[in-house]
Amino acid sequence: MKSSLSSLSPVRQTAIISAIAALLSVTFTGTVYLLFFGFDNRFWPAINMALLIPWAITIPLGFHMSKQRFKLVGLTNRLTEAQSKLRDANKALERRANFDGMTGLLSRDSFFHQLERLRMAEQPNVLMIVDVDHFKKINDNFGHPVGDQALILLGRVFRKTLRQQDLVGRIGGEEFGIFLPDTSAPEGQIIGEIIRHEIENTVFQPFENMRHVITVSIGVTDVAPHHQRASMLGNADTALFTAKRRGRNQVILFEPGMRAKPRPTQEKAQHFKMALMRSNFR
Repeated sequence: MKSSLSSLSPVRQTAIISAIAALLSVTFTGTVYLLFFGFDNRFWPAINMALLIPWAITIPLGFHMSKQRFKLVGLTNRLTEAQSKLRDANKALERRANFDGMTGLLSRDSFFHQLERLRMAEQPNVLMIVDVDHFKKINDNFGHPVGDQALILLGRVFRKTLRQQDLVGRIGGEEFGIFLPDTSAPEGQIIGEIIRHEIENTVFQPFENMRHVITVSIGVTDVAPHHQRASMLGNADTALFTAKRRGRNQVILFEPGMRAKPRPTQEKAQHFKMALMRSNFR
């Protein structure tokens, strides 16, 4: 009733309120007059006064109040609409912060934040780093928009292959992180092979009637609560580097003693040392 009355114009609201006040006034005045004085010649003049006085009072007052109420309802509606837009904007910002805008997967920060929370459980866990092989050639040969479509396609394969409780995020340009809770290292290697096979056999056509085979290299390592973040990332990255070094398009499980990926400064120092050894400089 209140919402339906508020939706009416100020004139209609005033008319309804005045009519209700007049009806109540006439009813009350007539009842009291009959109880105390009975029906006489002054009954109808009293009824007329009871009818006119509420109208004289409620019309200007009710019109003013209804007009203010109408403005307040409009302000409330605009405020509600503004709050709804603000909530939508906050959700959009939150999604932009937590998810990669291109693939729809978790963003780098969100992926590692959730990984830190889940890996503390006392159960075997697995971390994978997936890197697209020769992705630069896709961008160079077909253009960056086609490269973006390749990344979107990989996101679909991950969502189709992985379980609902698994984490998958885009942690670099063409690099993805996958966290498998309650999964042993051998099981993780098998799942990695499934992902690698699915990606290799997914149809990707940069242009019409042109197919390009996408392959990935995957480094796998087990994760325990006592492992440091840098350590587990280093192990997965070392396994990934081994997969790249052995020819790409394969899944490698980290093992102690594997050759780690050299840092750029180390590579430069090694090249410089070799150049000195080959030269006649003393």
